[in-house]
This record gives sequence, structure tokens and C-alpha cells, in this order.
Amino acid sequence: MENDRKLIQFHFITNAEVSTHYHQNPEVFYVLTGELKVQIDETTFLMKQGDIILINANKRHTMNGNEELLGARFEIDFHLLAEYMESMQLLFWCNSVADKNAAYADLREVFDHILSRYFEKDEKSALDLQALYFQAAHILTSNFLVKADDTRLNMDDSQDRQRVRRIQNYIQANYQSQISLNNLSDQLYLSNAYLSKYVKKHLGLTFMEYLNNVRLFHAVDELLYTKKNMTHIALDNGFPTSAAFTKAFRDIYGEAPSEYRRKMREQQEPENPEHGLSEEESGRIKKYLIFKEQHNEPVVKNQKVCTVDVQQTGKLLTDCHKAICVGDAYTVLQSNVQSQLRDLQKAADIKYARMWNIFSREECYNGKKGCNFRKIDQILDFLLENHMKPYLELGHKEVLLNYSAEKFLKENEEIENYEVQVYEYIFREFCTHLVNRYGIDEIETWYFEYYNFSNTGATESTGMTEEEGLYYQYFATIYRILKGISPAIKVGGAGFILGYGTLGCRSILPIWKKKNLMPDFLSVYSYQYVAIDDNDKRYGRKSIDIDYMRNQTEILREVIKETGFQVPELHISEWNFTISNRNVLNDSCNQGAYVLKNCIDMNGEVDLMAYWHALDSYSDYYDADNVLNGDSGMISRDGIRKPSFYAYVFMNRLLPNVIKKDENSIITTNGRDRYVIACHNFKKLSAQYVFSEEEKITVETIDNYMENDESLKLQFRLENVKDGDYLVKIHMVNKENGSAQDIWKRLQYSKNLARDEMQYLEKSAIPRMEMKNVHVEGGVLELENVLMAQEIRLLDIQYRYSLK
Repeated sequence: MENDRKLIQFHFITNAEVSTHYHQNPEVFYVLTGELKVQIDETTFLMKQGDIILINANKRHTMNGNEELLGARFEIDFHLLAEYMESMQLLFWCNSVADKNAAYADLREVFDHILSRYFEKDEKSALDLQALYFQAAHILTSNFLVKADDTRLNMDDSQDRQRVRRIQNYIQANYQSQISLNNLSDQLYLSNAYLSKYVKKHLGLTFMEYLNNVRLFHAVDELLYTKKNMTHIALDNGFPTSAAFTKAFRDIYGEAPSEYRRKMREQQEPENPEHGLSEEESGRIKKYLIFKEQHNEPVVKNQKVCTVDVQQTGKLLTDCHKAICVGDAYTVLQSNVQSQLRDLQKAADIKYARMWNIFSREECYNGKKGCNFRKIDQILDFLLENHMKPYLELGHKEVLLNYSAEKFLKENEEIENYEVQVYEYIFREFCTHLVNRYGIDEIETWYFEYYNFSNTGATESTGMTEEEGLYYQYFATIYRILKGISPAIKVGGAGFILGYGTLGCRSILPIWKKKNLMPDFLSVYSYQYVAIDDNDKRYGRKSIDIDYMRNQTEILREVIKETGFQVPELHISEWNFTISNRNVLNDSCNQGAYVLKNCIDMNGEVDLMAYWHALDSYSDYYDADNVLNGDSGMISRDGIRKPSFYAYVFMNRLLPNVIKKDENSIITTNGRDRYVIACHNFKKLSAQYVFSEEEKITVETIDNYMENDESLKLQFRLENVKDGDYLVKIHMVNKENGSAQDIWKRLQYSKNLARDEMQYLEKSAIPRMEMKNVHVEGGVLELENVLMAQEIRLLDIQYRYSLK
């Protein structure tokens, strides 16, 4: 590799830039002023000020700017980046026109620094620019990169993962030689026929297609950066002849390699980014950068001041977060589950308990003997007696133990859904039973959901994308029976997956709308994963967008508005940052801060959000031999309360009137000289987390998966309060106080704790409490709090009356 190659180069662009082309290097377009119309394949995006779009390698695209356009184009050296990332197939999804992610703001800041640093032109500017290029690349790869050859997306176990890695390593090591499928099968001790199907299944290509892709990857590098002729390039990269090289190249790129080399060299521009800029355009760019610098609010690192007028209250606090996913309905019959649900309801005032698999073949329906709802009655009676309303998911969900998004274990055999006619009979009998036992007034306060059982993003043809999809038949059955009892009964669906199925809703919602079966609520699931479709393939990855739930919900609302799908309520009927039941972050302070942050962010933004899931007992399995096992429940199987539990407790202690909420806190009041503040120091997950296997993260290395571990100083200034004395009660959960995982750490992670040791752990896993008196004169109450990384805190401020 030549020494003068740079990871990123940038060029200014103006309205004069109009072209249609494609090339190996990805490009990032950034609009400073004006508008830029970008067409990628068949899709057109209109970029406005501040918008960012990345064009992936070899994607045909057309740019057309208006007269006011000023922008920058950042060209990334594909091969250099591939070497850094140790992956030769790289796919990005970075498009602020169609997507929302907190990382776009970080990217804009770095791009602005690059442009400003370029104009400074001092002796340090070249080094600073290189550092900024790598910083931009880090943001792109951490937040927007999908590794297209990340075979973990389609694997159920580590044996497959290891075998695919061996296949890839063998091809990488031998692509320059004349290797065949037979050579590879000898290495793996597999038959040619089996290996051929295996490669196609797990790599998405035939053996020869994958081999040629590897060869072309290296050949294109030599085409662009060496002076070798075609024959030398072909033979040096494993092609038997130059004709074979030309054919393989033409199949992928649509033209001969010599023609591709000529075009790429013609497209190369001088290194001076200002090439082609007029003096007036250069002045406009400098003026823009000065304006941005002057209008950017100064950020004081690790310190925030929140000033509020307590007489200016805003919206009322909602109960949208007071819902939980319990899981399989029949687990509620277990005594330990009932005990823990009582504790959770009492501490957090849970309003709704979401359950599924009600119509179990083992517990509810037998084809010969009909229906038996006795156990369901016991479950519903328990919920109602403990002040929880049923949120009934009416479909069948497999019981899965999720180690990660790619690896899971079924706890029971797959059971087919009932035929529509059988389902209609069971459901009609069930509804008749409910009305007679509980009455119409009661069941009008419940929710009835039916999720898309073919859902891998709610876009599969067997579910909802076709007008006669099976989903609509089942939903119509449920809808008509319940609405026949009372139009006020709430029926909804269909469990769309944010980040996966949102864009598919553009085609699904109009079909649903035509059915005259408008739901009372639309339900979605929120886990921090995103997917994009490219060339008829779907690629996915974990997202570390710190505002993922809020951003993805905004995208969904835009789709709902575009399609004219008027739905009264929006529910996030499952939410967590992961679907994994074996991720130690679930037990940590990270999860407590994550839960509190999202409860604050989403309050008033959705009508209901049911946390996935309430109790660790949902996925208790033989491998759960530790005190804490990385399950996402708020209470462990032994009844130990985790930081996520206390996040819910803190939310429950807030007062009805919201004075203000921001990215780290919410301030509430009862209007009678009492104020309660919930705050957190949630830290974004790091890039290392994105490409790590969740079940392999250890308690000892948790800190490596945080962006930083810095404390945060929060200063609250409450104005127009009554003068006098106040008692401030402070409740906190952090690594030193109240975190079960960190207490367990001090017990050497012992597996077999004695009864007294377990009791110590249980009683120690409670928030630390402090109290102090504050005297107010002049109507201003000031409080300063320093929060550790991932700490959650509740401040209860009470006026002390004196009757002297």
C-alpha cells in the first residue's frame, strides 16, 4: 500500500456539481447552506442545511444542487477503512433525511471543525485535520456501520460461527491460488454437496461468487492505486486468465476493468478542497463557520445548570410507563411470581401487566373437550385483586431464552397457530366468559393486542404486506367479536419493531386502513437494533444512539402522518435496550440509568410503554446458576431488586405537575410547596459494544462498554419558591450504593450464597438515603448534586411549616 494514501479527503461542493456516477470509495455529503437533491438508485432525498448522507461503495447516485448550495464532500478510502475494520464488505446507513440519531450532531461538530481547521492553515492544521478525519471515521463506524459480512445475523450457535470464520479465513489466505470447493471441503471434512449449500446459506453467495468477490476486492485496489496491466492484476489475484478477471469484474461492475480504471482516474480531483470555489463562495463558507461558532451554546464539560420558575408548570405527568411485560400468562400461577409482582406493583404502582399464550393447548383448549378457562380466571383475578389491569396479547409467542440477537434457545417445541376457524371459536367462547364474569365496564379498561405472528420486522408477505395476509384475518376475528360486545373495548396491534419494521409501515398501514378495522392503538417493540435492506438482503446491528427510542418513535409518527393512518393511541408494548436474557448490563447501574432516562424522555410522547420484562423468573433456565445472570427482569429469581426496579420506584414518586424535563432530569411539583426531582447520569454505550457478543460481556469489563465514566455535576436553581426552611431527602443508586451487582462483586461473585448472605445482599440492595435542611431567602432554592456514571437519584424537597 502506498504511503501517501489518506483515510479521508474532502472537497467543497457548490450548485455547479451535477453528475451521475458510482465508485469504490464511500462518500459523505454535508450541506452547509442551500439544498442538494441526491438520488441513490431509485430513491431521491432532498438535503437541507445540516443534513448528512453517506453514499455506499459502488452505489449509483446523482447530485443536483440549487444556486444557494454550499457543502462538503468527504471521500473515504474504502480499502484503507476495510483494513482498519478487518472486513472487506462494509455497508453504512447514514442518512439524516430519513433517519434520526443523536450521533448526527456529533458528526456535524467534527465536520465543522474540519472545515474551520482547514481555513486556519497553520503548522499544526495538517496534523489536526488527520486527527479529525479519524474522529469522523470513528463516529461513522461506531454509529452507522453495518458489517455486511457479519454472519452472526443468521446463526443460532457458536459452532456455525466458528465454521464460517474458518471458511472466510481459508479463502482470504488462499484467494491468490487456484483453490476449489473440493480443497475447502477437504479442510473441513465435509462433502462438496453439503458444503456448497452451507456456504450459500450462511454467506449468501455460492463458493465461487464469494471467492471472486474476495479476489475482486483486492484487484480493484490494484486497479486504482498501481500501474499494473490487466493480465498481471488478474494473475496476482487468483484469476486463471485476464478473460476470467474481465468477466467476473463485468458481472459486478457492469463494465470492463480497463474502462472502470479510466473513469475513476477522470473523476479524481485536485487535492485542494477549494478547487473551483470562487472568492465569493469561499467567503460564504467562512462566514457560515463563524456564524455556527458564535451561535453554538457553550458546553461546560461534566456540568449542567437547570434553572426553573416553579410557578410555570407545564404538562401533567402521565402514567404511560406504569406497564410491564410478565410473559407467559400461566407463570402468574407460580407463588414466587405472584409475590414479586405484588412487591413491584406496590413499589411502582404498576397499572398494566402484559401477558401472552393465553389460549395454550395444554392449559386452555382441547379439540375434543373444548375450552377450560379456570386457570385464566385465577390469573386475571390475581391481577385485579392487586390493582393491575390485564394487557392481553392474544397470539402465541414462543418461549425463548435469548443469549443475543443472533443466538437463542427455545424452551418448548414450536406450536403452530390455530386455524382461523378454530381460533374464532375459542376467542368467542373466551369473550363470552369474560363479559359474564367481569362485566363490560371492567373489560373496557383492558387492552387486547394481536401481534403479527410472522413478524421479523412486520414486512413478511405472509403477514401484512399483502391485502389477504393472514394477520388481517385473525385481527378481523378479534376486532369484530370484541367490538360486537362494546365499541369502547380497546383492540390493537401489530407489534412493529422500531428500527426494523418502521419503514415497512409505509406500505402496510394503507392496506390496514382499507380494511375498515382501524385499531384503537398501534403497538410497537423497541429494542436498540437497526436494520437496512440492500440488494434484497437485510442487514442488522445494535444501535448505540443515546436517544434511540425517542428518535425511532418520531420516525414512526412521521410515517403514520404520511399514510393518514389515524390511531388514537401509540403503545411501546415491549421495550429494552437488548433482547438478551444473558447480558450482564441488565443487572447493572447502566440499566437503571437507561430505564430512568427513557421513562423521562418518553413521558407524554406515547400512551403506554411496557418494560421487557418484569421478572428474571421469565427466563430462568438450567444455565442460570449465578445470583445474577444478566436477565432483563427488574427483580432477580431470588427476589433481589435491581437498579432498574428503583428507576421505576423513582418515577412513581414524582408529583403530578411537570415544571421541566431535560436530557438528565425531570422536575415536578404538587403546587403546594413540594418538589420532586428525578435525575440520572446515563452514559452512552461505546463502539466496542456494537460488535461484541452480548452474552460474553463480563461483570469485570462492563466499564469498557461505556463511552466514558465521568461524573456529572447537576445544579438545580428553583426560582419563585416560598421563603423558609426545606427538608431535602436524597435517594441514590450507584456503584457504591444500592446496586445488587456491585454488592455481589464485593462478595466475590459467589454462586452458592448461604441464607444469611443472600439476606444481606437483598437488604443491602436498596437506595442510599441522605437528608439535609436548606433555608431559602429571596425565593431561590439552589441544590448541587454530583452523580457518578450511570447513577440515578431522587430529590424530595419538602417545605417545613412552622405554626409558632
